[in-house]
Amino acid sequence: MKMNNKCAHAVAAILGTHAGAAAYAAAADPSVPAEASPSAAGIQEVVVTAQRRTENVQDVPIAIQAFTGESLQQLNVTSLDDLIRYLPNVATASAGPGQDQIFMRGLSAGNVATQSGGSINGFPNVAIYLDEQSGQLPGRNLDVYAADLERIEVLEGPQGTLFGAGAQAGVIRYITNKPKLNVTEGSVTGGYGVTAGGDPNSAVTAVVNLPLIRDTLAVRGVVYDDQRGGYINNVPATFTRNAATDIGIHYANYPSGCGPTTTPCQVPPGAPAINNNALAKNAINPVTYQGVRVSALWNINDEWNALITQSYQNMDAEGVFYQMPKSSDGAPLPGQSVTLFNNSYNKDKFENTALTINGRIGALRAV
Repeated sequence: MKMNNKCAHAVAAILGTHAGAAAYAAAADPSVPAEASPSAAGIQEVVVTAQRRTENVQDVPIAIQAFTGESLQQLNVTSLDDLIRYLPNVATASAGPGQDQIFMRGLSAGNVATQSGGSINGFPNVAIYLDEQSGQLPGRNLDVYAADLERIEVLEGPQGTLFGAGAQAGVIRYITNKPKLNVTEGSVTGGYGVTAGGDPNSAVTAVVNLPLIRDTLAVRGVVYDDQRGGYINNVPATFTRNAATDIGIHYANYPSGCGPTTTPCQVPPGAPAINNNALAKNAINPVTYQGVRVSALWNINDEWNALITQSYQNMDAEGVFYQMPKSSDGAPLPGQSVTLFNNSYNKDKFENTALTINGRIGALRAV
């Protein structure tokens, strides 16, 4: 195929002009260091342990996404719901903080939400790992607050060989920052914000790293408190039982022996109309994440080290995280509104103790 000569000359002229301009700019400003150019700077290396060994993320032959601790701070990722926004092949079915089911590659474990789901449901097929320990719970995934993390790794499945039976669809790994030997450092970060149509938010995180024995022992700790304002309003409403629309009316058993094949069930005489005045208020769904994590690293020798970590987290989510188009009496509701007649909440508390020993036995690496 022959290229049009005019096009060829035009392309050559454009490329030549840009190359000359770039060369002139570099020569005209000798104060600019050579490493400042994109070609010289290269791509930042991201080290992961997705295959239970330290590797450059570009060398890992599996579908993986990795977020460094710096990236997580820049994206303001602190919870699982925040993280999901940046994962193109991951979705959740969420009833609120701490009540997520994660889906990768379109795969679902098929759990159905029930009042006893936390004890009888099957485990999700996406595993949550905090360092080297699984954080799976029946019917949902652990919502780990992203404080003082080295990185988060998202591995698409199947990953059962390295991460167990609950990782058919994939794994999300929270890798924490480890204690640093011979380094004394600390930081405190805080934030304040406003929720549109709701209450304000505030957050504070403090981190400290202390060496105890030179080249041998160090400890690291992080404490966090994140208060998120609610934005769902519980609107005052009334509810009157109606035999034509109340799908639960058969529980009234009136008249005696009523049922689908006999006399239709009816509302018992004198059934009262109820209201939610005692519960009606604005911003009923605040969320609080509070926790602490302390770890100690013992460098036994050049080949062996031991890391022990103790983590506590308390997540308290009040109210609900959905809206209703109509109230219980059929009246249209404004956005971000519900009519609830009972308190709703989710209190999710966990503690985790982990001991990891790393070393070598000859040419083999042991964990």
